[in-house]
Amino acid sequence: MATVAGGKVVIFGAGGPVGAATITALKEHYTLRCTDAVALDQIVAEERRQSVTAPLPELLDAPHERTVVDVTSYDQVRAACEGMDAAINLTVLRHVLDKAFAVNTVGAYNVAKAAADAGLRRLIHTGPFHTRMGHHADHWLDHQVPDDVPLHPGDDLYALSKYLGGHITRVFAEERGLEVLTFLFCGFRPRQITPVKGGGVGPFTVSWEDSGESFLYGLRAGDMPSPYEVFFIAADTPDRKYRVDKARRLLGWQAKDTFEALYRRPAG
Repeated sequence: MATVAGGKVVIFGAGGPVGAATITALKEHYTLRCTDAVALDQIVAEERRQSVTAPLPELLDAPHERTVVDVTSYDQVRAACEGMDAAINLTVLRHVLDKAFAVNTVGAYNVAKAAADAGLRRLIHTGPFHTRMGHHADHWLDHQVPDDVPLHPGDDLYALSKYLGGHITRVFAEERGLEVLTFLFCGFRPRQITPVKGGGVGPFTVSWEDSGESFLYGLRAGDMPSPYEVFFIAADTPDRKYRVDKARRLLGWQAKDTFEALYRRPAG
């Protein structure tokens, strides 16, 4: 069984906002090895936030660890996986051609290979579900889109490089006995919001806090139907444009924050 109910977990890309939320969600349940290409101490000291509302990572004391790891280096990734029970890959680089492929594609290969070589039981990989790619096959006009729908990244650098990384982890799951859960995200909001009448919310949105908690459920979930499973991580909004019932069924997770104040008319 690939379930990881306790033990040690390495997080790649822990310095980003999803990493920060994941640290908060996991710190009481696992011993964490938090890694990023930049020292977490520097990220916090310089307040390197992705956006104004994005959280910064907590600097945990021992027995937790934090260290610098470049996911484009297999040796560094392999060393970070040593002694771990599971890995979470949150690394991403969006807008620079060579670096995007180095992190999103080669980095995914390095993490999957290192996890398999180190005998880890479960890898949670992450990526984007782009809802508006501007071409005719991007699913924007569809409804009731399931988690397992084929991604159509087009020629978008971020989407394409992450798409290739996802397929690489799938091959490792099928050929090396590594169980891979891929969590797909799109939009994020803070849990504490100021309702804006008529402001609305996107059809694929999750709070930072709920995003972190999804990894706790991902680690603790039971055996999967197949060694590679994809999940939409988003709030269950009334439009049901993107279905989120698979995460509820297989992980036991659903978003607590539904942002109803942004789309529901006040009573009376």
